[in-house]
Amino acid sequence: MKLRVDDVSYSYNGKDEALRDVSFSVEKGTIYGIMGETGSGKSTLLKLLNGLYTPTKGKIYLDGEDYSSLSPSSLPFRVGLVFQYPESQLFEESVLSDVSFGPRNMGKSKEEAVMDAKEALRLVGLGEEKWMKSPFDLSGGEKRRAAWAGVVAMDPELLVLDEIAAGLDREGKDRIFSILRNLKEKGKTIIFVSHSAEDVAEYAERALVLHGGRVEIEGSVKEVFSDERVVKPEAEMVAGELRAKGLDLPFPMLTLEEIAEELLKRKRK
Repeated sequence: MKLRVDDVSYSYNGKDEALRDVSFSVEKGTIYGIMGETGSGKSTLLKLLNGLYTPTKGKIYLDGEDYSSLSPSSLPFRVGLVFQYPESQLFEESVLSDVSFGPRNMGKSKEEAVMDAKEALRLVGLGEEKWMKSPFDLSGGEKRRAAWAGVVAMDPELLVLDEIAAGLDREGKDRIFSILRNLKEKGKTIIFVSHSAEDVAEYAERALVLHGGRVEIEGSVKEVFSDERVVKPEAEMVAGELRAKGLDLPFPMLTLEEIAEELLKRKRK
């Protein structure tokens, strides 16, 4: 599934544009990060990608099909949107019932929907002992995983994620992004918005930076973090201090693990 955004603008009131002439494309099976300060247009762009908003100008294409030609009822099953606090999406009496709701709504039989739900719950690491519990009796992290499973169970081609790692510790982030990598291996395309340079540097393959509703820079994560206008991840700050002490490290360094590998490589020499 390839996504293409072609010269898209969006205005809330017909005057002030929240997005202006935004263009980029995401190849199938890519993990793609979107960054930008508050008010840069990130949330507006996510809602356009999910079909909640329609561009004021320009087009969005899913595998060559114009969004405007797609059925509004089918688009949510092709593009899965996960909100910043996905636990707010839970509503059924049991976790299994909640996760199977989407597949049932797609027209699958109860048995097929339950099978899809169980597979999704296993994928996000929510054990069988939780499946018949009320989703409201789960811990915060478990609720988030249950909500994730509800989107994954619908098997969307594209996942659009809004600050999905917000408030999580390192272990929680690693679990979330491990799920994303599993989905990528299954051929899914993933776009995530994050205010964290570290998350984009570590987990994305390509990235886009919005500023004032426009694309400031777009490219591989190396290209993006090489740009002087972009806030650098913590690893590059550390690398800068090491360079100042005489170490000739490549620029940019995206993760602390990357720095450690570089230093180990030199030690072996």
